[in-house]
Amino acid sequence: MRYSSSHKTETRQRILTMAALRFRAEGVANVGIANLMADLGLTHGGFYAHFHSKDDLVAQSCRQALLDMNEIWQAQLEQAPSGAGVKRLAKDYLSAAHRDFPDSGCAAAALAGELARHDKPTRQAFSEGLQALLRTLRQAQQCDTAAGARPALAPEACLALMVGALLLSRATADETLSDRLLQTATAALEL
Repeated sequence: MRYSSSHKTETRQRILTMAALRFRAEGVANVGIANLMADLGLTHGGFYAHFHSKDDLVAQSCRQALLDMNEIWQAQLEQAPSGAGVKRLAKDYLSAAHRDFPDSGCAAAALAGELARHDKPTRQAFSEGLQALLRTLRQAQQCDTAAGARPALAPEACLALMVGALLLSRATADETLSDRLLQTATAALEL
C-alpha cells in the first residue's frame, strides 16, 4: 500500500518529536532505534525511509528541539512587558518546572555534554539551533535596550549562564543548591 507524501511527512515528524523527547529524557546512547520505532507503532526497517542513520536522527531531532524552544521564546518575548524580555526568558528557563522535566525542556541543557562527542554534522545541527536561540536573546536585549534597560551580558554569555545553571541544577542531589543555582543565575540576568 502506498502512502501519501503528507503521511510520510507526518510520520517523519512523529519520529523526530518522539526522538527529541526520548533523547532529552534518557540520553542519546540509551535510546535504540528499534524500541523508538516500536513505541510509535512503526517498524525498525521503516526508520530508513526517513533517516540515513541514528546520527542523522540525532542531528535533525536536536535541531528541531532547539528550534521548538526558540518558538517558545519568541512567544514569551511577545508577551513580555517592555524592558523585561531577557528577564521573562530567564525566569521561565531557569524555573524548577524546567529543571524537573528535561524531556520536554531545552535540548541544549539536556544534551550538550553528550553531543560534544558526536560527529561534525550533529554538532553543526546543534549549532544551528543554538544560533536561533542567540538571535532571540539578541532581539530580547535590543527590545530591553530600546525601553531603557541595559543588558549586563552578551547574548552568548546569557545563554551559557542559563544552560549551565540549568544543567548544574539538574545534576546536583542537593535541592537547596539546585534551587540556589537557578535563583542566582536568574538574578544575574536581571541586572
